[in-house]
Amino acid sequence: MTTLQNEELWSNNSFVETTSLSEIKLKNRTIHMKHDEEMNYNCKKCNIIISAHNKDWHNYMCDKCFDNEYFIDNSVNCATLDRII
Repeated sequence: MTTLQNEELWSNNSFVETTSLSEIKLKNRTIHMKHDEEMNYNCKKCNIIISAHNKDWHNYMCDKCFDNEYFIDNSVNCATLDRII
């Protein structure tokens, strides 16, 4: 892998985390869940209720907080998301 490719993988506007084999087996159950299934968790940033999918695949954050944390350069912000949703 070249240096440029490596930098692109770890660049801003991306979310990458390491996961053990045992963790990924547990997380695989929630990968295809809808955003409103198993609403038993809270966003670690704003404390609203989130789904099991968001807990496992969005770093314990609601979609808005996750996007603001990892995709801050996008033109879509929370106010825009509120109008879309």
